[in-house]
Amino acid sequence: MDNPDKLNKNSISLFGLAFITIAGVLPIIAPIEVAAFISNAQGAAIWPVILGYLLFLAVSLPILEYTRIAPFTGGYYGLAEIGFGKAVGKFTALCNYLFYNAWQMANAFFIGWLIVDTLYILYGILLPYYGWIILLVFTLLATFLITIQHPKNLSKILSISILFTLIIVVISAVYVISRSPFNSTYYLTPSSSPSGFTGIALATAIVGFYTFTGYASPLFYSEETVESRKNVWKAIYLGLTISAIVIALVTYSEVASVPLSNLSSVGSSSMPQLVSWIRYIPSIVLLIINIIIGAVSLIAFGGGSGAQARLLWSMSRDNFIKNSWINKLDNNRVPRNAALLNLVLAIIIVLVASSLMIYFYGYNANTVELSFYVAGTLSTILWYFHHFIPEMGLYAFLRKHKEFKFSKLRKIISGLVVPIAGIAFFIYTFYEGIIGDFVQPYLTAVVIGAILILFSIIYTLYKRNKGELGESVVLYNISENKGDIIDSIKAEK
Repeated sequence: MDNPDKLNKNSISLFGLAFITIAGVLPIIAPIEVAAFISNAQGAAIWPVILGYLLFLAVSLPILEYTRIAPFTGGYYGLAEIGFGKAVGKFTALCNYLFYNAWQMANAFFIGWLIVDTLYILYGILLPYYGWIILLVFTLLATFLITIQHPKNLSKILSISILFTLIIVVISAVYVISRSPFNSTYYLTPSSSPSGFTGIALATAIVGFYTFTGYASPLFYSEETVESRKNVWKAIYLGLTISAIVIALVTYSEVASVPLSNLSSVGSSSMPQLVSWIRYIPSIVLLIINIIIGAVSLIAFGGGSGAQARLLWSMSRDNFIKNSWINKLDNNRVPRNAALLNLVLAIIIVLVASSLMIYFYGYNANTVELSFYVAGTLSTILWYFHHFIPEMGLYAFLRKHKEFKFSKLRKIISGLVVPIAGIAFFIYTFYEGIIGDFVQPYLTAVVIGAILILFSIIYTLYKRNKGELGESVVLYNISENKGDIIDSIKAEK
């Protein structure tokens, strides 16, 4: 009988894991948030999607190499730990966990924005502020209920619901494209950006890169995946590719559905899907589509929320967080207590943030939209810091462990070239997307992000000085399975 203190092994298939990847990407972006693509790149709006996708295929390479070495439910921080030691690993874990708290806030504000602004744009109806607050809290509660499902059931629920919604979205986009008299190859060429490649690069930096940041949710389910070393990286690539195709299709449908002279108004809208598709699809149908998108987004958020619960549980398993309640699994061997703590924190954060937004900016449709973008800014800052540190850890690990016979070229490309290029692009996107627009309330999000990162550094150093960094389960897993890992690397050659 399996150990009840361990997660469920061999519960998630390649197909299910691919939809966990899609769940981390699509709910926040398609077909709603493509305004920045259109406003910056105009007719070339599909190209920031394509570039963002290609960039993620590249910068994710060290992470995907890591999945071949160590299935680890703690996700990113395992790679930082095997490369640079426990202190750097646990710092990365804290940054990752704080990111997920900001991500939960962004999810709640996304659903609030989707429902409130859809009603406002289509019918001129503005929900009362308490209706918005109820939507925010309901989002978090619904996400929790999906999070605590057995991983096999979770992956099935995500797969069925997301596939159903993808079919609806794709059919809608294809219908709009087929009806539009404005279709043209003009929208397929990079030269259709009025500002040239600058506009495309700016849109890629501001939104195109962030679009795919949820791609790595499968990392946190790797200990529960069938043939993890073979399937995790495949699932990530498959999920990214499907997501990119759908987002590009929806983006094309929005720019090609209106006269060229109307593109600016589409790009400046909070929901370009509504102002462009309304020419071909009745408002009541658009309302139903967005309600479906909202409902399935609630389900899809459970994939990332499950990753957050497993991250917290992993830190407890490592004894970095010494709490037997967090470390306990329920009867389905799911970290329900960790998920419950995350829920409580998320509700508190959302209630405080929404109250502050109403206090400073009043309650209106713009505040509802702005709240999502501010939460997204904070989560983006924290995402950068927990992502690029572990990427550099791959090369450090392979240098110390030469028994893992990666070729010299493979080590240099995966461990040095790609991470360095990724950090360079991070600096560019950080400047263009955040520092370049250093105004309130985004400035507050940047300051809070900096404070949280500083807290993570201080807390990790404090734990190290007390000798309380805990254990390193990821290194134990690698040591225990070294022979199998070496054999699988040889088999790839």
